[in-house]
Amino acid sequence: MRPAARDWLDRLRRFSTEHRLSRPQRPEPVPVETGTGHSADAGLSLASAAQASILAAHAAAWGIPTLSRLADTFSDGVIVVTTSPTGLSAWSDLISRFPAPIAERVATATEIEYRGWCMRSPDETHELHAVVWSWIKAPLPPQRRPDFASFPIAASADYWVLRYGHTSADEGGHSADLFAWDGAVATRLATGITERFLSRG
Repeated sequence: MRPAARDWLDRLRRFSTEHRLSRPQRPEPVPVETGTGHSADAGLSLASAAQASILAAHAAAWGIPTLSRLADTFSDGVIVVTTSPTGLSAWSDLISRFPAPIAERVATATEIEYRGWCMRSPDETHELHAVVWSWIKAPLPPQRRPDFASFPIAASADYWVLRYGHTSADEGGHSADLFAWDGAVATRLATGITERFLSRG
């Protein structure tokens, strides 16, 4: 990898570490006005565990081939994986299983950390890095429910969207999987969907 790319990645890692130390990650409260408002501690624990499980499975099934391909096609740059706080452990475990020459070129960060770092050290043309993302938007705001009317769920349930994709200097793409969360179990409703209103949450 190029020295400039290594330096960019090393500084991102330091930035992420400092960010986590100064702002410990906490589960975001679930708004009461969505679904059943699963905001009790037990509900948050169940939701976090379910999200971690979804992200771990997705990292293994989609992440391994995606990272392998990018490592081959972008050999002189680095790769950043952005995910939800609940997905950091799964992705870090997956990356640690790669051969050292690949693993040392990959770092994990939350979406907030990555965006914050890119504001400080922009690489908009992706000359130094490629980014892979896999994170869950949960729950979707009430105004988004009509967007998924073709996948009906109970009024007491919430929609979750697993958003994933990648961007490099030469290519990119994104997709999403739709889940229903009933407060205890996340059920996959659709795979490979394209959201129409990404800017609305």
